[in-house]
Amino acid sequence: MGQTQTLSIKRFSKNGAYLTPFTKIAHHPHNALDIQEVLLPQKFLPKDAKTDDHLQVFVYTDSDDRPVATTQIPKAELGTIIALEIISRTDSGCFLDMGLDKDLFMPTKSPQYFQISQKVVIKIALDKQSRLIAKQNIKDYLKPSKIPPHTKVEILVFEQTPLGMGCVVNQKYYGLLYHNELNTPLTLGSTLEAYVKKARPDGKLDLTLLAPYHQTHKQQLIDAMPLRLDFSSQPQEIFDRFHISKKTFKRLINELVKEEVIEFKQERDKHYFALKTHKRSNQ
Repeated sequence: MGQTQTLSIKRFSKNGAYLTPFTKIAHHPHNALDIQEVLLPQKFLPKDAKTDDHLQVFVYTDSDDRPVATTQIPKAELGTIIALEIISRTDSGCFLDMGLDKDLFMPTKSPQYFQISQKVVIKIALDKQSRLIAKQNIKDYLKPSKIPPHTKVEILVFEQTPLGMGCVVNQKYYGLLYHNELNTPLTLGSTLEAYVKKARPDGKLDLTLLAPYHQTHKQQLIDAMPLRLDFSSQPQEIFDRFHISKKTFKRLINELVKEEVIEFKQERDKHYFALKTHKRSNQ
């Protein structure tokens, strides 16, 4: 339930085709449905389909809570933490767009605090009836980590704290982007790459958007010559171009000037950095 899997066509009916085997997820205590086959509705059935054909389908429950298969591609599967858009509300919760005919229900005691089209970060789980459900309280699902410094990671921003933005790291861990690490504000639900600065004793990760300094960054600056960016350029301009901080940019430029690889040039109202021309000595 809640996963994409390859099933074979066992038999046809007026409603579609019945697929088998239906593999249960043994590790989930509530996913104990004793089902030998699952219906793929007629509208999802390929025109030339025949018995024993193999089809890749996503299995979940329909509006009557019956297991059903679909060839639609969901935005996420069981166990995934993701930001989904709210498309409707009821007195008991919100419905989220999962990319399927049936929307994903997120129970909440305060649906009035959520807006239509707002994105919320949730984890896709199963309820006691083996139905897919959206759960909040993301921190409850995150584990301590010992990821080493400078490791590149994938992050999903899910909360704002007094110190910065709380993030899901690699779908498993908790990380924090401090306010002083951000050149521009991040919105909840944003996904992007980041780097680990350090792992704290409690297993939470301090993060940065700035790539660790490597020799390759110097080469990137050299390859970009002549370069119109200088020490008066905005930090965001530098970050967008080279994915480094302004502080690192200044340090690398100064090193290249000291090494006589580049030089600062000024022509009328234009000024820029360029590769230094070395004059050959007379022999």
